[in-house]
Amino acid sequence: MKTNKAFLKLEGKPLVERSLTVLQAVFNEVIISSNTPELYSPYKAAVIKDEVLMRGPLQGIYQGLKAARYDHVFFVACDMPFLREDIIHHMASWINEFDIVVPRIENRLHPLHAFYQRRCLPLITENLEVGNFKIMDVYPSCSVRCLDEKDFQGFTDYKKAFINANTPEDWSDIIR
Repeated sequence: MKTNKAFLKLEGKPLVERSLTVLQAVFNEVIISSNTPELYSPYKAAVIKDEVLMRGPLQGIYQGLKAARYDHVFFVACDMPFLREDIIHHMASWINEFDIVVPRIENRLHPLHAFYQRRCLPLITENLEVGNFKIMDVYPSCSVRCLDEKDFQGFTDYKKAFINANTPEDWSDIIR
């Protein structure tokens, strides 16, 4: 996208503010992962930086799990403008039974709209140390609950909660 997606505006509000509104209503602790923490100083949330740069989102999950006070942590990408409290609560109902709770919508996993248990840290550390930075490569060694579309059938227009802006075309579709 060649821009910081967290500050794209939808209905006059940056995506970061839209996300924080939902996340702060659901969780007692909200942490932003960014290597430019100064951009987030106006917001009421802790900001953490990656210890090692250029390792992608898996490094962010690692940092978040280390920094969080709780054993299970919800991670969400900054470019998901339609987060929903009810869906996050629904997903949380499985977190005590599994290491990872991740939605699979239209046959696509959403690892950055998922819960991770702190007990995944040693495995994530191993992957990072050997240069394996793909989030999903951690999954086979964890107990994972993939929530399929049938798990969200009771939620109206649930697919919208998993939309993100990866490309300018995606963003155009979102703002329409």
